[in-house]
Amino acid sequence: MVADPTGSGGRRSSRRSTEIEPCVDGFLDWILTERGLAENTIIAYQRDIEVFAEYLREKGFSIISEITSTQIVSFLRNLTHLGLSAKSIARKLTTIRIFFRYLLLESILEEDPTEGVEMPKLPKPLPDIISVEQVSRIIDGVDLTLAKGLGIRDRAILETLYATGARESEVINMKKQDIYEDIGFVRIFGKGSKERLVPINRTALHWISRYMRDVRPGLMSKRITPVIFLTNRGNPLSRMGLYNIVRRWSEKAGLENVHPHTFRHAFATHLVEGGAGLRAVQEMLGHADISSTQIYTNVSRKYLHDAYEKFHPRGARIN
Repeated sequence: MVADPTGSGGRRSSRRSTEIEPCVDGFLDWILTERGLAENTIIAYQRDIEVFAEYLREKGFSIISEITSTQIVSFLRNLTHLGLSAKSIARKLTTIRIFFRYLLLESILEEDPTEGVEMPKLPKPLPDIISVEQVSRIIDGVDLTLAKGLGIRDRAILETLYATGARESEVINMKKQDIYEDIGFVRIFGKGSKERLVPINRTALHWISRYMRDVRPGLMSKRITPVIFLTNRGNPLSRMGLYNIVRRWSEKAGLENVHPHTFRHAFATHLVEGGAGLRAVQEMLGHADISSTQIYTNVSRKYLHDAYEKFHPRGARIN
């Protein structure tokens, strides 16, 4: 989990020898008076640094200049053996880093022994997913009678987000020549200008075509742009503009905290739930590493488990 950056027991430098206990006391006074932290944060720092100091005492250390990366790594490994989560260990390492930076500020130490100590890898949180029914509520709820055809534009945008799983930047930079309607594909330029071809369904193509034919010409300003989606002033749509469109129709559908990336998560999750292979989903999302795509299998497993509990005659949990 955590590597010793020295590889040979850590480095010691010519630092002023000071007992650990007064250093801890000074640190606690400092965070109380100098940092302006919330009470709960101060309590957490105090608890974390006292656990670290107690560990050092048990190992026979009393002078702060004796502490190297080796002792810090050993402390973190001990926390792992005790069953603490990666998140808890990461928080304790953060406290230790702040402690040693305080010692540097006070000229008690000349080097920071936490440099190079790796933060524990935190598990990726499962993305918030909206269901197929919720996606339909959002998209079908768009008011197509809005002035200047903006409802048709918004419908085309939402259909594109869900049909392609494209990122926000990829949608707002999508150009007319990127749509291959005859073969049902869209060309997307992702991170690092990497190009990929993604299938796009007939429904999305219908709304894009309708927008391009009936709405976009009326939005065009004097400045000609190849970008597909425009504002009511004829400018290319911005990220914030896209976010506001998604939020508007999501809230109308009774859903909160829905953003453009939510449609990307829904696209991937619903494909995996439907039986699509990870490699295919990886290609469509433009993930360089399949590990980024595997999170959707975890979401899918949760979906399967929830379905089992809901529909199996004996699937309900015991209260």
